[in-house]
Amino acid sequence: MMNTLTKYFVFFLLISQLLCNHASADSGFQDYESFMDVQFVDNYDGDTISFDIQNAPAILGKNMAIRLRGIDTPELKKKTCLAEKEKAETAKQLVYSLLKNARSINLHRIKRGKYFRMIADVEFDGQDLATILLEKNLAVKYSGGKKEFNWCQKSNTVKKSGQNTKYVLPPKVSGVYVWPPPPVQKSDTK
Repeated sequence: MMNTLTKYFVFFLLISQLLCNHASADSGFQDYESFMDVQFVDNYDGDTISFDIQNAPAILGKNMAIRLRGIDTPELKKKTCLAEKEKAETAKQLVYSLLKNARSINLHRIKRGKYFRMIADVEFDGQDLATILLEKNLAVKYSGGKKEFNWCQKSNTVKKSGQNTKYVLPPKVSGVYVWPPPPVQKSDTK
């Protein structure tokens, strides 16, 4: 026979589950993987953007800063060379104009990153924002580790273990990047 404390604990868990299910059903956003039709507010730079998330409580969804997944853009506020500052300003202006004029903006694969920031893929009008920044050479691939790319150098390569490696985005599945990318198959031929 269960003791009284155990009964209260089980009762508390059941009530909590019912309340959470009821609250999330009423709120209209049970799926935290994506937020559809968010409203663009502003962007700090090329990879940090603020949105208003519809149907989310204001404390969570109003003016929410989102960091773009998988890329890094030049820094605006860092003491650096003129080339980096110019690229940073160009990236910021491009992101602003693309999102300000977008008909629809969706956030996908939302999660917390280091420094407790929200990280997501940003899709606008069916296009991936990170891909556009990469194609215009205003961003490099970034997985959250130590930043090794130097915007002040002329080459778009990064040194790792004594080798130069090009930045490449991970593969897409259904229009969304897969991270971490699948392992590369090494061939035995020389």
